[in-house]
Amino acid sequence: PPIRHNPRLAMDVVRYIHAADLHLDTPFLGLARETAQGEHLARLLREATFTALERLFRLCETEKPHFLVLAGDIYNEENHSVKAQLALRDGCRRLEAVGVRVFLAHGNHDPLNSQLTTLTWPDNVTVFGPEVESRTVEQDGRPLAVVHGISHARLRENRNLARLFRRDAEKDCFQLGVLHCTLEGQAKADRYAPCSLEDLKAAGLDAWALGHVHEGQILSQTPFVAYSGSAQGLHINEPGPRGCLRVSARPTPEGGYVCQAEPVRLGPVQWALVEADLDGVEQLDVVETRLAAALEAAAEATPPGCEALIARLRLCGRTGLDTLLRDPTHQTDLIERLEALQTATPGVWIKDMQASTSPLLDMEAALAREDLLGEVLRLAQNLEDQPEALAALADTALAPLYGHGQLRKLLSPVDAANRRALLEEARRLCTDLLEAR
Repeated sequence: PPIRHNPRLAMDVVRYIHAADLHLDTPFLGLARETAQGEHLARLLREATFTALERLFRLCETEKPHFLVLAGDIYNEENHSVKAQLALRDGCRRLEAVGVRVFLAHGNHDPLNSQLTTLTWPDNVTVFGPEVESRTVEQDGRPLAVVHGISHARLRENRNLARLFRRDAEKDCFQLGVLHCTLEGQAKADRYAPCSLEDLKAAGLDAWALGHVHEGQILSQTPFVAYSGSAQGLHINEPGPRGCLRVSARPTPEGGYVCQAEPVRLGPVQWALVEADLDGVEQLDVVETRLAAALEAAAEATPPGCEALIARLRLCGRTGLDTLLRDPTHQTDLIERLEALQTATPGVWIKDMQASTSPLLDMEAALAREDLLGEVLRLAQNLEDQPEALAALADTALAPLYGHGQLRKLLSPVDAANRRALLEEARRLCTDLLEAR
């Protein structure tokens, strides 16, 4: 049958920028104090979240989307800095001048009941309250989009806020939900405003702009559900480029919308895990050469816009220098040498060094030995081949930690990868103590 005329097809594509988790004014105190070239890095880090914010505003000024969405945790702490609030207000004024609306939802780091300084927002800004609110974006006198949003009312927002959203049945246009939440399956995220993908779909909206999970990801195409990720990586476990999503929503003849999203880099500082292969290396100068080359390659691989690369340097392979490389004093000396030698652009700073090397040992021969080292290595080999036995042993060994009333709240669950890493570290330690020395 012929496709009936759909008036939405005559409308322009809806274009919006989706950002979240800016964490403005994050101090990065520990790293700046520990780094040899601390003052320059400290300045870069102090300004990193504001640089990301400035890049976000410039992107909006250049591309003039229909609106900008900020999906929570705009500020880093509940007692927000004046600098952060005024920077955000000033940027919104700039967007008002170019006709870009701003929709802002608060999250667990900046809930509505926290100590927010009173600001007078420009007319283009909507700050969502503790209940779902809806705002219509018009173009040429007709509805172009409806943006629904809600803010966290308190520090520990445990309500399923997604279930409060409903499509506006009277508006035949693109409809977007803005929410700071933990979606089922996001194991690494603290649980705030928990909900499921089915909860989001039940609202009948065309798309969702989510915040809270710092890894950018698209969870569904229909409806379009996305986390933009953090605008600036905050620590070593947030590696790679960070930024926002540039989204275009195009109406289809059948009804509904097809969304296309493109990540845009904002963060000026990038975190990275850099591995250096030292397999078979016996000379210290070769170690230095290989480490410098690994850092240089990591810096060259960063995309444009990266002003600093902060690396965790992991040493891998079997080497006769294993014991030396595990000594914290020698690691500090190597880090100072490497930072003095590096000439890459962007600048590279080493957060820390992890020795995941092994002693230079004929493992097959060692496994056959009839001594304590051979017995330990055979036991480790058997545990590696029997994940259930390894899990039982690890659970018993770690029970005092995970059974402690206070400590267990600070510890992450131990998965199969963690257990294998602990087994490998135990094997290395035993080999070092029983053989290398």
